Amino acid sequence: MTEKTILVLGGYGGAGSAISRAILKNTGANLIVAGRRDDMARALAEALNREFSGGRATWAFADASDPQTLREPFRRADLVIVAATTTSHVETTARAAIETGADYLDIHYPQEVAQVHRSLAPEIERAGLTFVTQAGFLPGLPSVFVRRAGAYFARYKKAAASVAMKTDFDPGGAVLEFVDTLGDYSAEVFMDGEWRRAGYRDVLKVDFGSPLGMKTCYPLTLAEMRDLPERLSIEEVGVYVAGLNWFVDYVVTPLAFVLGKVKRDLGRNQLAGLMVWGSKRFSTPGEAVAFVLEAEGEKDGKNLLVRMTARHDDVYEFTAMPVAAFLVQYLDESLKTPGLWMMGHVVDPTRFVEDLERMGAEVEVEVREV
Repeated sequence: MTEKTILVLGGYGGAGSAISRAILKNTGANLIVAGRRDDMARALAEALNREFSGGRATWAFADASDPQTLREPFRRADLVIVAATTTSHVETTARAAIETGADYLDIHYPQEVAQVHRSLAPEIERAGLTFVTQAGFLPGLPSVFVRRAGAYFARYKKAAASVAMKTDFDPGGAVLEFVDTLGDYSAEVFMDGEWRRAGYRDVLKVDFGSPLGMKTCYPLTLAEMRDLPERLSIEEVGVYVAGLNWFVDYVVTPLAFVLGKVKRDLGRNQLAGLMVWGSKRFSTPGEAVAFVLEAEGEKDGKNLLVRMTARHDDVYEFTAMPVAAFLVQYLDESLKTPGLWMMGHVVDPTRFVEDLERMGAEVEVEVREV
């Protein structure tokens, strides 16, 4: 059987290079490292070919802002993964994939990306392609773990998915995208049969274990969560994220929120600079990332608490592992379903979590009666 070819747009960046490496490490697929810096794409492809046997990595020039440069490399790919921080060009890259007959996956955080894809859903379905958004660990893991925990219950009462990390930001697109999300911040939780705006009363204290410890977590809005109450008959659900450090949480974040409400992109570059400086100056050395799901429900007359955790010491690798776990299922065609999907909705959650652990994440599952 001919191995599929996967193109990673932005494949030499922080998350992109981790995804590129994970593809060669965990699958038999061929890889195209693509982006605007073809010198960096070539350097990574050559390095990966030295690290992994088979010479499966090549490179290509591709600029997300210029559809003419996307068509030729996209035609060589069975699947395009967008790891570049190019959310302003989402429609351009998605349309290029449709026109060239390539399946598609992105790891974008901004929630408006899902709206862009929904507008293209009829074209995606007519083309018979599989488009996947909300991939990675945030978004991505929350809906996978909420679905996985649901297998323990006959009645699903509540689930809270929380994320914390300790990392230094570097200058570039990723921190700019993060500043944009702060300016567009919104928060909601599902309870009493509806999604409602979340407030200070919805803040949680979550124990992430060593080295992150106990953190205050704030609610988020994620598109991947919207359908879960109906899909799982769950009574309460929400996603929460911990802050980074006091400077980022109490200086940069409020400032970004206020300026974003005044005018989108106001002070964007300056805020990004503060974010980079503050993440390095006021955080303890080293990286860590952890995901915790705490779920409650009933089965056989018993009230059960399920606590699932996933941890790693590298944020980029922890972003790449869920993508690789998706790819394992995609490549054996167990989820080859045309249409537009959220990653956490289309995968087999049990197999996904098992693969996450196999790939190097520290995964723990605790089930106890309460």
